[in-house]
Amino acid sequence: SPFFANKGYHPNIAVYPEHDLASARARQFAVDLDELHETLKSEIAESQQRYQRSADARRLPAPNFQVGQTVFVKAKYFRTSRPSKKLSEKYLGPYEIIAQPGTHSFTLQLPESMCAVHPVFHVSMLEPSTPNPFPDHADPPPAPVVIDGEPEFEIAHIVDSKMDCRRACRLLYKVFWLGYEDTEDESSWLPATELKHAAELVADFHSAYPGKPGSVDIFNSYVS
Repeated sequence: SPFFANKGYHPNIAVYPEHDLASARARQFAVDLDELHETLKSEIAESQQRYQRSADARRLPAPNFQVGQTVFVKAKYFRTSRPSKKLSEKYLGPYEIIAQPGTHSFTLQLPESMCAVHPVFHVSMLEPSTPNPFPDHADPPPAPVVIDGEPEFEIAHIVDSKMDCRRACRLLYKVFWLGYEDTEDESSWLPATELKHAAELVADFHSAYPGKPGSVDIFNSYVS
């Protein structure tokens, strides 16, 4: 019984007067309890091995990913702007593997728009990317990834900046969107407050064009 497994003896329903326990009986009780614990541990270990063998029989070997390879990430753990998960993309990417911190985990080079996402993923969340079977077919522009509840498109690079003082002065940046090249939506003017996830690109822009309006310090004052 569970009571016997925990206590080493069966419960007494009768009431006996208190008396001293002989030392020989105490030693035998301790021996019996140790033997019971060893038996229970052996049965637990055997049960765990049986469950593991049953689970391993249904498992497939993990893909042999390598650093430098590109993979897709399962999108079911990411919130999107689609009203139904059935209409959302099943995979995001592809993204490059830049490190392997564990035997079953990989670090990915995520875009700037996903800086709020931890870049280390378990192998079960990854799928290998394959060459496009239709190289002459142009893929549609990538959909946004929702970060902190808001859709974020990936920025390819920043090409210009200006101050807009028609009302309250605002620092604006002209950005080019990744995947929207040669379309009418390839570029936009955005306020600095909407580029908090693109701080590295802003820093690169001001480093390359120090004479343009704004600076890294001014940008940080807008997004902080």
